[in-house]
Amino acid sequence: MKGLFRDVILHNPHLFVYSYSDKGIIPFKHQFQTLYHAMLMRPVRLMIADEIGLGKTIQALLIAKYLDFRGEIEKALIVVPKVLREQWREEVKRILEEAPEVIENGSEIEWKLKRPRKYFIISIDLAKRYTEEILRQKWDLVIVDEVHNATLGTQRYEFLKELTKNKDLNVIFLSATPHRGNNRDYLARLRLLDPTIPEEISPMHERKIYMKSRGTLVLRRTKKVVNELEGEVFKKCHFGAVVVEVSREEREFFEELNRALFELIKDQADYSPLTLLAVIIRKRASSSYEAALKTLTRIVESAYISGQERARGVESYIEKIFRMGYEELEIEEFNEIDDAIHKIIDEYRGFLTEEQLERLRRVLELGKKIGSKDSKLEVISDIVAYHIRNGEKVIIFTEFRDTLEYVLERLPDILRRKHGIVLEKDDIAKLHGGMKSEEIEREINKFHERANLLVSTDVASEGLNLHVASVVINYEAPWSPIKLEQRVGRIWRLNQTRETKAYTIFLATETDLDVLNNLYRKIMNIKEAVGSGPIIGRPIFEGDFENLWNEGAEEENREVSEYELILASIKGELKGYAGALVRTLRILKQKVEGAVPVNPAGSIRRELEIILEDTPDVEVLKKIVNRNVPNPFRLVRGLLREAEGIEGIRVLVKGYDGSMDVYYAIFYDEDGREIYRYPILAENGKYLVGFNLLKRISEVLSKEYKVVRGASEEVDYKVKTLVMDNIYNLIVKKYLEYDSLNIKEGKIFKRLKVEIKKALEVKGISEEEFEVIKRVPPEIMEVLGLDSTKIELPTNEYLKIFERNFVPLDKILESEKKAMEIVMELEKSRGYNVEDVSLREHYDIRAFTDGEEKYIEVKGHYPMLLLAELTEKEFEFAQKNEDKYWIYIVSNIAKDPVIVKIYKPFSQDRRVFVVKNGEDVEVNINIEIKKKDRHLLKLS
Repeated sequence: MKGLFRDVILHNPHLFVYSYSDKGIIPFKHQFQTLYHAMLMRPVRLMIADEIGLGKTIQALLIAKYLDFRGEIEKALIVVPKVLREQWREEVKRILEEAPEVIENGSEIEWKLKRPRKYFIISIDLAKRYTEEILRQKWDLVIVDEVHNATLGTQRYEFLKELTKNKDLNVIFLSATPHRGNNRDYLARLRLLDPTIPEEISPMHERKIYMKSRGTLVLRRTKKVVNELEGEVFKKCHFGAVVVEVSREEREFFEELNRALFELIKDQADYSPLTLLAVIIRKRASSSYEAALKTLTRIVESAYISGQERARGVESYIEKIFRMGYEELEIEEFNEIDDAIHKIIDEYRGFLTEEQLERLRRVLELGKKIGSKDSKLEVISDIVAYHIRNGEKVIIFTEFRDTLEYVLERLPDILRRKHGIVLEKDDIAKLHGGMKSEEIEREINKFHERANLLVSTDVASEGLNLHVASVVINYEAPWSPIKLEQRVGRIWRLNQTRETKAYTIFLATETDLDVLNNLYRKIMNIKEAVGSGPIIGRPIFEGDFENLWNEGAEEENREVSEYELILASIKGELKGYAGALVRTLRILKQKVEGAVPVNPAGSIRRELEIILEDTPDVEVLKKIVNRNVPNPFRLVRGLLREAEGIEGIRVLVKGYDGSMDVYYAIFYDEDGREIYRYPILAENGKYLVGFNLLKRISEVLSKEYKVVRGASEEVDYKVKTLVMDNIYNLIVKKYLEYDSLNIKEGKIFKRLKVEIKKALEVKGISEEEFEVIKRVPPEIMEVLGLDSTKIELPTNEYLKIFERNFVPLDKILESEKKAMEIVMELEKSRGYNVEDVSLREHYDIRAFTDGEEKYIEVKGHYPMLLLAELTEKEFEFAQKNEDKYWIYIVSNIAKDPVIVKIYKPFSQDRRVFVVKNGEDVEVNINIEIKKKDRHLLKLS
């Protein structure tokens, strides 16, 4: 039955995911949906576009494992951002139970790709430089994580275009933000999955692509959808905006900075080099004094350089660095935004006059006077200390590496001095875009295992699973609320066991309070309160992240970018921008939701209805693997790899009052290749699938049973109706409809047809009948038309005689003599000359004609007993003369003799015949061979 059990578990997404329970994978319904679609489409071409924190990596790897179990993968490539290489390495080892080959630099490309591994991991920025070498390999599956980073017109995009252009290749894309506000860019990404989408497409046809790709090419689920499917999965996430009082020196610094920046832009166009420099200085100053001072120093300590001819790049930089949408850093050649900003400064600082430089020098000197008194860092130390003492891990996010290094240098001293908390080097982890892969691995492991604090830039943390932490601190208030969502999403995700908290820090300065009052408080549902816990007595604005955004906020009829918001802050005009920001976010959200519609919970339930009837039980799995072990899951997965399916098997069960049939609904593609098989049990007009099928089969087969061949070919056609209504029409049909869009330039998915085949027929029989079939293969009974009244069963005493190696009783000798007579008469009737050679040869009868000779070993039993026992010499003779050697077993001599003939009994190509009315009828019967002191053959 292992073959049936394999097919039930392998092709039921619920049970397949459940079989990985020992790997820390908790089954969730939205993940079943993803796997179910991958089971029913070929090639697998899929964008998993779930919100941050919904387990996209696990879904992709479960698909890979499923394809592997089906023998469809020999070589798979996993393309990821560099920072995620080690996370993927660990997940492949954990879930796929195989060590992947991780390619870390160009010198490893050639020889590592030749290694006999199944899974290869490479960063996209390394892969794009070695396109030719990678394309020389034959890949069966490509997984691309954070695919939104491959934007149209970049080297990353061109690499993926070449990699995925084979329409038969299985491709899985992962991204929480697949659409970043630009329809053309998003369609280009869809075109990587489906090259039949035309290059030029009208807005009306775009909408058709978006709607038909939902639930086919693209699966997108949100935390809200998951909560609707599962109940309350995500614990509360609290938001707090904390206001920090500043020192006199800090206030003077910001006031002078505000005046200097206002003067700098006063007579400038909004998109001039000097305005861009002012916005950069403001953005850096809102992060940390260190970032501000480094930027000011880089500007004022350089010689005057004329840069008029380079001014044309201003808008390009603004577009790439200051967008409001879901994008990460867009400039491929830089590790961090700091690097891009330094490049801008170097290009445009030559536009500053000496007077402007002198004013910035005064600001720089005021900044240096602040010294070690950093009010923001002092309050952050209070928050960090409070949560570390509560046994929580904390992440401090910042946009800038300069700020990261500053926090790492200063914060431990403050924690020691102010709170008595000593954080050694191993107690603090860091992540930034300039780190090598081995450094990233070391820091991530440190944070998971020992460290209580992680300081990270946004670039470095993209895609990382950081739910071991439950607290996020935004060192600077993000100008874009979307960045806030992304940061919180690193900890507020599946498997988070704690309630989470996100703090955003504002200084009590004119500019920060302007942002808090005129942006955050207007677009968020936050209320003023007196802080508790780590921020006792301080002003704080609190909210619940699940309902954080104020849907009823008043809009203005214009959109705005982060650049424009910062510029408005410098001009003192931020008050009028909240409505524009609300509109920008709403339009962006509408664009994304219009192009990447969410799969609603109701639709997911309907698709999964046929597989969600069952509730897995580990005790039943133990019965399946026939091992009473605490953790049967690994043994179950072994079954998925090793066991083969069944077809046309009949099982007779002692004492079971009824009958049941198990059918396979087999899905074939247009080339006749089997894609999927779904087992369904039919019993008394009821139909069971999945775990209910396993449970029912296990219950019935807990009785004594006998497996025989030859199930009838009758089919219950209600089974096909069930499959068409609940699988084909709900899922497969969507892919047909998507591919049938007349605006497409071809088809990407294989057409599937469904056939119903009987795999198993189970029938109950009486105890008397069962005792007969234990001794006699039902195939022989059917050929000869025997029933229990015509069969003489052996007594226990008779069977014990064989256990004692042929104790020479008179009755046995009599049966042997009678059998010799029957066989000699049979052979004579067929024209053979016969000779009894039993006293001088290692066989009993020589039967011969002019052109043929047979050596016949005869065994006889008065009861129906299909056993033949040979001495060692007889066995050696049989092997040496196998082309002429036969064993004739004559049994049931007491009632109606049954003659079974075995030709070449010890060969793999042996043949078995039953004599009916003097003619041979070949039957398909298993033969067991056991070696004791003699060789025993038993027909079963």
